[in-house]
Amino acid sequence: MANKKWLKRKSLTKKTEAALADFSPLKRQLLFSRGIESAVEAGKYLNPSYDRDLNDPFLMMDIETAARRIIDAIYRKEKIIIFGDYDADGIPGALVIESFLKRIGYNDFAVYIPDRHLEAHGLTIKAVETFVKEKAGLIITVDCGITNIEAVDKANELGLDVIITDHHLTQVKIPQALAVVDAKREDDKYPFKMLSGCAVAFKLVQVILGIERFNIPEGWEKWLLDLVAISTISDMVPLEGENRVLAHFGLKVLKKTRRLGLQTLLGMLKIRPAYVSEDDIGFMIGPHLNSAGRMSQASQAYYLLRTDDEIEAVTIAKHLVEKNKERRTLVDFILKETESLLVNKKLSPVLVIGNPRWGLGVLGLAANRLLEKYERPVFLWSRNSNGEIKGSCRSDGTVDLVELMNKAGGKKYFKAFGGHAVAAGYSLVEGKEKELEKKLNDAYKKIKIQKVKTDIEIDAELTLDDITWQTYDEVEVFGPFGVGNPKPVFLLKGVLLDSVKTFGNGGIHLELGFKNRQDGQISAIGFFTCPPTLVKEEFDSKKGHYFEGVNLTPGERLDILVNLEKSFFKIKPELRLRLVDIKRAG
Repeated sequence: MANKKWLKRKSLTKKTEAALADFSPLKRQLLFSRGIESAVEAGKYLNPSYDRDLNDPFLMMDIETAARRIIDAIYRKEKIIIFGDYDADGIPGALVIESFLKRIGYNDFAVYIPDRHLEAHGLTIKAVETFVKEKAGLIITVDCGITNIEAVDKANELGLDVIITDHHLTQVKIPQALAVVDAKREDDKYPFKMLSGCAVAFKLVQVILGIERFNIPEGWEKWLLDLVAISTISDMVPLEGENRVLAHFGLKVLKKTRRLGLQTLLGMLKIRPAYVSEDDIGFMIGPHLNSAGRMSQASQAYYLLRTDDEIEAVTIAKHLVEKNKERRTLVDFILKETESLLVNKKLSPVLVIGNPRWGLGVLGLAANRLLEKYERPVFLWSRNSNGEIKGSCRSDGTVDLVELMNKAGGKKYFKAFGGHAVAAGYSLVEGKEKELEKKLNDAYKKIKIQKVKTDIEIDAELTLDDITWQTYDEVEVFGPFGVGNPKPVFLLKGVLLDSVKTFGNGGIHLELGFKNRQDGQISAIGFFTCPPTLVKEEFDSKKGHYFEGVNLTPGERLDILVNLEKSFFKIKPELRLRLVDIKRAG
């Protein structure tokens, strides 16, 4: 904070002003900020339609072949393996397909969620050989498989059909599976490329039901959208186009979810189902589901989502809450160790750090935090109990991680790698990690570096008197918010600071207090704004809070950038501000 350039978005043209005349000035500006310049576009954006706004799933390459093979397996009574990834995208996606099979009364299937600590990402030869011994006839991958060429070749050799459903980036070759359903295939003409892995599985179920209803009532599949919303928001795919529509309706289903495990977890997290939001998924539900795979067994999250047993639901939910606490502690430990290693060290363009003692499951989270501070690609690694080096990497968008690893040696150097342009994973034979930093930094010199905007764009200027429920209602309809559809950013200039305090875990969160002209109290919250390991800040309740050169002593005047949000932490809903950045007034 306090070191980024603040840019006000362009004002409306007269033409757009006239076209959007039926909307309030604030809505007009927010629509224009999102590239919407006609009343028709605005109507569609502000009033999503399930039937109108979702693309025909039959347009996706190989999806009809996949659907017909699954229908054939059902009628032939073959054993089906649902192979899901171990995170809050792959696990809900596996549940989508399982829910369909259970709904039609088909029970000859098994769900396999790999152990992220001991197994490579995606389908493996060892897993295929196990499924053959179990006399399976068909494997369906969910949120993985697009890079698992050797495993699919082995399945073909052993007479086992494979359907891949994935959303990760393809590499030079794609597996020779019976069907490869991934909109990121170069030869796929599907109009929207950024679906989550779970959403791809949902599309597959839509196509199956489009071919054969199995006596399932029309519209039943919409009850699966709570899982799609969790995956879409947790996996941070852009909340644009279809994703925003799926998240919008998925949140409506989540508020009424019939899943006992989810209801139990929400209760433990003090989230009232009727008010569940995208923030609750992104900051609470998703991390707790992911903590299973990061800190113990991902299958625990799967069992929670599928259970109908109250005792099992409570036991697993308690386990996930505890593991999530451990996860935070472990991330802090890695960050402290990393900071000590980087003191007075000249930083390379690609930051590469590892330790065999670090927990594999939290490397991605720690890499994210280091990326935020050092603003360069980060590769972290550790070692599993099999002696294999495994790691996670994150990019700020300046480089494509998959391209970088290809240039650094690809399959000749990495045992396995894959993922997205800005978030990926990899594994190495032990010993090769010693040359990882050199290989990546040499490769960095050979690839195109993209420019990434770090400026903060301001949607509109408000006053403290504008912070009302009416204003919030105007903003809320632009959600769900997330990557690709960020919360509107508002500027409040020269506001008088009334109070300041830190809270939570020794003071890592910041709360500023202001008063409007009616003497009404307005609070502004900055979560994880004061992490002692990453930001040089000091807080003293008498002298004030000095935040990167900004004096946060009561009586000071500030310029602040904020989002509007509704908090349900207290008994009654509270309208408050979420801090985006702070500067001295003027």
